[in-house]
Amino acid sequence: MTFRDKNKEIKKQITEEDVLNYLAENPDVIKNNIDLFNKIFSLNQKNGNVISFEDIRIKSLIKENAKIKEKIKEIIESAKDNKKIQEKLSKFSNEVISFRKLNNLVNYIETFIDKEFPSIKIEFSLIKFNGFIDLDEKYFSANSDLVDLINNTFIEKKPILITKKTIEKYSLKKYIDNKGSIVICPLGIEYPIGVAFIKYKSEMMGLDLQFDLLNSLAETISYSLEQYIQK
Repeated sequence: MTFRDKNKEIKKQITEEDVLNYLAENPDVIKNNIDLFNKIFSLNQKNGNVISFEDIRIKSLIKENAKIKEKIKEIIESAKDNKKIQEKLSKFSNEVISFRKLNNLVNYIETFIDKEFPSIKIEFSLIKFNGFIDLDEKYFSANSDLVDLINNTFIEKKPILITKKTIEKYSLKKYIDNKGSIVICPLGIEYPIGVAFIKYKSEMMGLDLQFDLLNSLAETISYSLEQYIQK
């Protein structure tokens, strides 16, 4: 193999990623050869305008700065949304302790969530404690698998996103409409009293934030329901 052939072979083996990695690891190469890099980047092929390597670097910084500004804007908007949510939860917590009749409480919970959080719908599946006998039968389930679901979600102490496996394990097809996501929230403070099925009318966004909201709702609902249980 001639020297020229060997040189060609080496060039074939060097990829663009290799070059970029080398420059990243050896930034002084650019600093020490700025004239060469200016020459390489000096011609804008579209309009023939002369641009320098420094111009490209400045444009890159401007673009990066725009991304940072956009991220800060998102954080500010998220903080505003969080504040609104906290205000709604505070109102909810104050209202649910004022009801003397269980039916009125449950109706308020459903109406409040429908109005203040229109992207979700709530359905209950409760254990039939003595204090719950005045509730409509729709709030209880004859599905024996749900007893296991209620106990297991209570042990988890956190919302669970329904999966195909969950549907099959607990026979939950009646709760599924194939639109949006469904989350199961455990209800109960000292012991399990049921679950809330939270149905999203569209796909969930920001899973961690949503679960924080659902945890707060479920805990408040649990406290409000437990006062009706005859121990």
